[in-house]
Amino acid sequence: MNVLQNLTELYNTLPVDSTYRSVAKGILDNLGRMEEVTIYDIAELTSSSRTTVWRMVQKMGYKSFSDFRFALQSAVSQYGYYNRMLPPASCADGSSINQTIVDQMEKSVRIYKDHCSPDLLLTLVKELQNADKVHFYMPFRLGMVGVMQQNLAMDGKETAYRILLPEILESVSELNENSIVIISTIEFAETLDMKNVFIKAKEQGARIWMVGTSRTKYRKYADRMLLDVDADSFSWITALEALLLSLSELYRAECIDH
Repeated sequence: MNVLQNLTELYNTLPVDSTYRSVAKGILDNLGRMEEVTIYDIAELTSSSRTTVWRMVQKMGYKSFSDFRFALQSAVSQYGYYNRMLPPASCADGSSINQTIVDQMEKSVRIYKDHCSPDLLLTLVKELQNADKVHFYMPFRLGMVGVMQQNLAMDGKETAYRILLPEILESVSELNENSIVIISTIEFAETLDMKNVFIKAKEQGARIWMVGTSRTKYRKYADRMLLDVDADSFSWITALEALLLSLSELYRAECIDH
C-alpha cells in the first residue's frame, strides 16, 4: 500500500461530496508540485483546512504529516520505481511490451499449476466452509475478490475487503477464532508496516492465509502460505486472480449449487 495507491483508493471509494476525496483529487491532479509541499500548501491547493488534510493523512494510516510527505516526495521524485508492473527495458515499444506480457502470462500459468493443485483447492474450500468470517486485506483492488465475496455471502459468511491500513486495523478487531484472513502485501520500501495487523489477527484467534512472495517478512505469522514463490508482479498477481477464481467457483459448486 504505497501513498499513490492510498490516494487513489480514497478518490475511487469515497462519496463525491467527501472533503477527503477532494483533497486526494487535488493532490493527484498536482503531483508535479508535491516534492516540496507542506500541509499549508496542500490545504491552500485543495481549498480545505489543515485539519482536514491531517485527518485524511491519518485515514491513510500515516502517524505524522512528515511521514506522509516523505512518502509523497519519494513517490513523485522516483516515480519510475512506483506503479511498475513490467521491467523498464521491456517497455520500449508495443512489440516488446506485448511479448513481455505473453511471457509473464505463461509464467503465471506455471505458478498456478505448481501451487494450486485440485486437492489443495478442495482443502481450502472446506476450511472456508467451516469459517464464520472471511476477510480480505490487500494493497489493491482485485475483481475476483468481489466475485468470491458474493459466493461467500450467499452461503451466510460475513465477508469484508479492506485496503487502507486504518480500515484493516478496524476490521481485524472484529475477527474471532472462527475467522479466516486472506492477506497480501507488496513489500516495497514505501509500504506501510503491517506487523500490527498480523499480531492483532493472531490475538483474535483468526487463521491467516498469507498470499505473498517467498521473501515476505510476514511469513512467520501465516497459518498457510499460498503462491509461495518469488516472481515478477504481473505473473504473481495474475496467478492470484486465477487462485481466487478457482476458490470462488469451487466454493459455489461445493457449498451453494449442491
